[in-house]
Amino acid sequence: MAEALANVKRHFGPDAVILSTRTVSKGGLLGLAGKSLVEITAAREAPALARTDRTRRLATSQIRKPPRMSSPADHAVAKVAGAASNDPGSNTRMFKEFDSLKSLVTDLMHETRRTNLAHVPRPLFDSYRHLIENAVAEEVAMALIKRLEAETVPDQLKEPAAVRQCLSKIIMESLPTAGPIVPKPGTAPYIAALIGPTGVGKTTTIAKLAANFSLRQQKKVGLITLDTYRIAAVEQLKTYAQIIDVPLKVAMSPEEYQDAVYAMKDMDVILVDSAGRSQRDALKIQELHGFFAAVAPDETHLVLSSASNDRVIHQAIDRFSQIGFDRVIFTKMDEAVGFGVILSALQKVNARISYITTGQDVPADIEVGEADVLANMILGPSKAPMFPSNLPPAAYAT
Repeated sequence: MAEALANVKRHFGPDAVILSTRTVSKGGLLGLAGKSLVEITAAREAPALARTDRTRRLATSQIRKPPRMSSPADHAVAKVAGAASNDPGSNTRMFKEFDSLKSLVTDLMHETRRTNLAHVPRPLFDSYRHLIENAVAEEVAMALIKRLEAETVPDQLKEPAAVRQCLSKIIMESLPTAGPIVPKPGTAPYIAALIGPTGVGKTTTIAKLAANFSLRQQKKVGLITLDTYRIAAVEQLKTYAQIIDVPLKVAMSPEEYQDAVYAMKDMDVILVDSAGRSQRDALKIQELHGFFAAVAPDETHLVLSSASNDRVIHQAIDRFSQIGFDRVIFTKMDEAVGFGVILSALQKVNARISYITTGQDVPADIEVGEADVLANMILGPSKAPMFPSNLPPAAYAT
């Protein structure tokens, strides 16, 4: 396997894409006593045609999909769809209709926000504003404010420090934490797997964990990667493994994964790096489910990027729930627009936060997720204006 991957890299470069793999038998008599060989089909880059066609189909279906509700926005969408289907050459008219629809949706969002603000007690307005500014979902922020109002007395509401302290306590109670990965004595090897969408930083995170276990805790660590889609991903983890001086196994099938775990039976900890799967790719996620059916991890961490918005995070949570996970790692905290996405995400899952990462440095830039630290981050300085600059203050005054 290693020789085959090296040949692919030599011929196509480090960004080669593995399209398929299989084991074939060569030589022997009637297929007996033959030599097993690994056959890899690869390309210099991933085929773009299928993705382009799929994107086009999705876009078309969204435009032509009939409205589910009767509202001014729905009528505008239907009108735009009719213009696109009946008169394809009338681009100018279609763009005008889209602009009109955009303005209508914006007005509806502003009206909804004003309605929500009308229910925020004046003494707690600053607290609500801080939550929204730091990317806490509006429904979550409103629930926190209602609980804050119920758990404080009127005199406390006059003291900003007391309000913040009480709100911090409420947020901490809303942030279930798991603590770090702790190998159980007598149950070696302890297996921890990382799953999640592409581009969230799983490989870098697993390298940080491996370095901390090996260099700081003096644990025997083994790495297994199931990410064989891109040669560069394997090479990246291989480089980290050589620097840290820990063994690395590459598994391209559930059987190879099982063999790799057995080969590392003397390790204290085995960290499993899985290939990034799009939250929309149900087939790939089912393939990952097959790996974990062969050898179930002791704990599974869903890795999410703090730089993503609520919609993307919730899609990932819904899709990867099919595999099952009991912990969440939030990466790229240094790139987050607001830290409230963590709170909103954890409200949706039956899982606890284990780690956060704050940069690319290995083995640094990783911390155990602690409720008090996260609560202070969520209540920290705002990073973006709460309302559009063209909305007059009188519009949201209570």
